[in-house]
Amino acid sequence: MVPWQGILVFALLGVACTAGAGYRLHKERILRSRGARTLAVVVAHDEHYGVSGGGITARNRSGDPGTPTRRPWAVSTGDPHLVSAPIVEFTTVDGRTVRARSRVSSNTSVAVPGRVMTVYYDPDDPEDVAIVGHGRGVLRVFALIGVLLLITTGLLLVVSEDTLNTAVPVAVPLILGSVFFSIGAYGVGRVWALRRRGTVTEGTVVGETTTSTREGLTLRHPVVRFRTTTGHDIETASERGTLRRRAQPGQSIRLRYHPDDPYRVLLVGDGARPLFWIFALVGLTVLTATVTIATFILTR
Repeated sequence: MVPWQGILVFALLGVACTAGAGYRLHKERILRSRGARTLAVVVAHDEHYGVSGGGITARNRSGDPGTPTRRPWAVSTGDPHLVSAPIVEFTTVDGRTVRARSRVSSNTSVAVPGRVMTVYYDPDDPEDVAIVGHGRGVLRVFALIGVLLLITTGLLLVVSEDTLNTAVPVAVPLILGSVFFSIGAYGVGRVWALRRRGTVTEGTVVGETTTSTREGLTLRHPVVRFRTTTGHDIETASERGTLRRRAQPGQSIRLRYHPDDPYRVLLVGDGARPLFWIFALVGLTVLTATVTIATFILTR
């Protein structure tokens, strides 16, 4: 049997993760449904270590965009222990210019200084903001971890040790299948959402950037410049990279951008990377096979 102290630790960690992330997700949901929507410019990053939350241990970084990541549209602090929260500037409906700091910190962010992003803010407290494209993924991960810890706590309390030993061989492929399927579904879903909600416009190719895959392949991402329906001029790289160059500088090209995050761009006709489809298919196959085998064993 697992000692009661271990079960207590699982329970406390689960409550902390679920409650903390759940509260902020609920707060952001309220802001998105009842708050005012506007466009803001990222003007700086507030960096701090761990959970200090900024303040006396923080340092403000505005001119330096950060360390480039494997994705050309995101930057990192370059230190796994150093996290940052973007600071945005926007004008409220009553004409006030406000600078607000995100309540969510991460060591990797798409909120590059100078970037235009959609924000929702509380008219009564405009410094309380939800930045579209920043933070919700981190919160959802912590909420999921918390739920899994609480489920584990419940199983340890009510399931016998013999049953747990029998369930372990089934749990491993279930977890692996879920991870593979989640990665694939994320990649495919991100492209699907952009194709469904994206705004189509004309842009001009102004350059090219490259990324490297885990297999050592170099992918080419065209850098395009275009104007949004709100009149903002955007220059960013396409999220989908290919092995060969698809467009020359100066060439006019049709693209699709996300209305809430105009830096999320795909060229018209682009789809998800084949690797994401493979991950989704492998994950779904493993999950289906595991559930089928487990059902057969339990009902014999």
